[in-house]
Amino acid sequence: MDYLILRLLCSFLCGVILSQAGSFIQTGTRNILASPSTLGIEGLSILWLLCLHSLTLALGIESEWWVIVGIILFVYLGKLFASMTGKEASLEKIIFLGLTFNLFVGAIFTLWQFFFLAYNLPFPGEVWFGHFRYVNEKSLLFLVIFEFTLLYFLKRQWKNLQLYSLGPVISRAHSADLKSLYGLFFIFSFCGSFLVISQFGAFSFLGLIFPLVARKLWFKRYDLKGEILIGSLLNGFFFMVTDFVCYQFPIMGAEVPVGLIASVIGAVSLIGLLWNSKQSAEFLANARK
Repeated sequence: MDYLILRLLCSFLCGVILSQAGSFIQTGTRNILASPSTLGIEGLSILWLLCLHSLTLALGIESEWWVIVGIILFVYLGKLFASMTGKEASLEKIIFLGLTFNLFVGAIFTLWQFFFLAYNLPFPGEVWFGHFRYVNEKSLLFLVIFEFTLLYFLKRQWKNLQLYSLGPVISRAHSADLKSLYGLFFIFSFCGSFLVISQFGAFSFLGLIFPLVARKLWFKRYDLKGEILIGSLLNGFFFMVTDFVCYQFPIMGAEVPVGLIASVIGAVSLIGLLWNSKQSAEFLANARK
């Protein structure tokens, strides 16, 4: 397959998956500050990949097998987080713990990189700011399989999702299966975030800002169908165009990682959300009129 077409498809699907992951987390927690970045999923994925890289060098096992093991681990973590939903746990505290954990992983990442470079060992430094310079057919296949699997389970849970979008009271009154719906939300958001990071690196805060863009610009009535399906497609297209610009216009012969741009924009967006305390306390899934 032509390199540019392959790159465009991968960047588009990554944008779609990250947008859906953020929508699932924010919808499941009913908090606009929740995302793969703020809950520590991103930091945990990077830490896992660093461990996998070290084990690959030591044992010589193909990295694809470690990725599959990682997906199994993140399925379990998603189920664990889903079981916590609705219990007496401070989400704000979890968010700040997630941000702190990301800072901790950043320090570990720098220290790890120092030792690897000191001993002339290869180090995956590009995992911190994602890019699509080294796309391949295998990565595209992983993304396609994941997205079709998600759509299959989304179709099975569509009735519960429609009830859930009307609010918690109405969904419980109509006996919506919230347990399985929370499982869908968090298992696929955890696994989707890990899959994208494992193949292309981290695109920090996209899972935070993409759902907000879809929700506030296109689907103001908290229409989950539009946000998760149509909104994610539009976000994926925007992300693809952004990466295409990075590819077409290098600076002094060097390509700016699109993950770096995403991190800057996302960090500014997070500061804005935290600064506006009234908006930070906003909860999602208000009953539709």
